[in-house]
Amino acid sequence: MPLLTNGAQLRERRELKGMTLAEFARQAGYSVNHVSQVELGRSNGGLRFLRTAAEIFDCEIEDLTNGHVPRRSQSRDAAA
Repeated sequence: MPLLTNGAQLRERRELKGMTLAEFARQAGYSVNHVSQVELGRSNGGLRFLRTAAEIFDCEIEDLTNGHVPRRSQSRDAAA
């Protein structure tokens, strides 16, 4: 089962943090268009994107997905 970004959850967390789309994109290191496509559900963020977003929002990757995280990605230290 692939890791799928929950775009609505991403947008909600971004707005709760008071960030514009452009602010989040700049801080995360992605284009505004890419972030917009992820929030709209037209594109999947991917693991690197999700790790960055979780760091920015001070949450877990699971909070930004549809509840599924591959076993090997549950620890942020695993990629380091």
